[in-house]
Amino acid sequence: MKALHVIRREYVENVRRKSFMITTIVVPLLMALFFVAPVMFAVMEPERQYRVAVVDQTGAIAPEFVAALSDTLRDGRRKYLAESIAAAADRFEPARADRVAALRRDQVDIVVAIPDSVIAAGKVFYITREVRSYSVLERFEDALTDAVLKQRLAAEGLDYARVRTLTAGVDLEMNQLTDQGGVEKKEFLGEYGVVFVFVMILYSAILSWGMTIAKSIVEEKGSRVIEVLLSSLSARDLMIGKLVGVGLAGLTQLAIWTVVGLALTGTAAPALLATIGPIHIPAITFFYFMLFFVLGFMLFAALFMVIGAISSTEQDAQQLQAIVTLPMIVPLMSLMLFMQNPNSGVAVAMSLVPVFTPLLMLARIILLMPPFWQIALAIGLMTVSIYLAVSFAARVFRVGILMHGKRPSLRELAHWYRMAG
Repeated sequence: MKALHVIRREYVENVRRKSFMITTIVVPLLMALFFVAPVMFAVMEPERQYRVAVVDQTGAIAPEFVAALSDTLRDGRRKYLAESIAAAADRFEPARADRVAALRRDQVDIVVAIPDSVIAAGKVFYITREVRSYSVLERFEDALTDAVLKQRLAAEGLDYARVRTLTAGVDLEMNQLTDQGGVEKKEFLGEYGVVFVFVMILYSAILSWGMTIAKSIVEEKGSRVIEVLLSSLSARDLMIGKLVGVGLAGLTQLAIWTVVGLALTGTAAPALLATIGPIHIPAITFFYFMLFFVLGFMLFAALFMVIGAISSTEQDAQQLQAIVTLPMIVPLMSLMLFMQNPNSGVAVAMSLVPVFTPLLMLARIILLMPPFWQIALAIGLMTVSIYLAVSFAARVFRVGILMHGKRPSLRELAHWYRMAG
């Protein structure tokens, strides 16, 4: 097949380019800089102790609060070195001022001032030289809330432990029926994360490699050897060769980024899983992930070929690229709505539109497996769309090389298409 020669040429030329080498190396480095490095620094940063001064006007809150701060560091040391200072009404402000002065001298790190009105108003003063970790502030709020609640309940003759047991919240675990008749646990945040990552990878791949294909076709139209080249193979073979060759180069780069990214994020994986929970991706879902990614990449690449075929300069192609990239934004903006009801009529209809299929059909597969006929129909429609886009680009390209230097109108495009037939 003559297209194989074009595939080989396009692939080799693209992977040998300096821009390919540079971006293949630079992007993983940027990934490490912006995503992995902060996590690694947070893990590697030595833990510290906090010196806490608790000035308590009530005389009852501070002991409970200090006792609750039993957190330890990795080496076994206490995280919070807290001192409790009981101060009666006339001694509260002087004691607070004294501890604030100690804070200015860097003798303590945090001052917690508990006024007598805390039982009724629920307000405590947290004083520090600089903004401290939000996790520390949240930890203090939880401990103080428990201590104040104990005093409030005790004043009403109620036992705190008993009330807490009776008012414990409910943890609603998400489960879903499986095709085998069983039930499996689902993690919404993890599933949404998988879809979001897929969208970002596909979108970045299209933006970077779509314009590469369009630029390559524009360059071919201006080349003097293009007529000689077309005498030995058809325009359709040329388009197919460019689509597959450049597409393989793009997928090669993505594969390298994926491998390097997985290696770099190895240290961040435990923290990520602790945040979003374990992510279980069935084998069939991973298969559809790869299938719709490749089909989506090829479809949008084919549409960029059409942009290149009707453009005479790179500036023309850049102005027209919004026609291809905008359809990718529509499903992204409506994704959350469709995730709430993946089998609604609108979701089903839009997931069968080829330019929306890669994102929306995959989201439906992850959330609630649609009937196989819908998946098969979506794959078939995308395949036909790729074929039609390549055929249209080939016909317009064959006539367009004779009209190089002129951007055609819609009527002229239709005329070119009929002429090439």
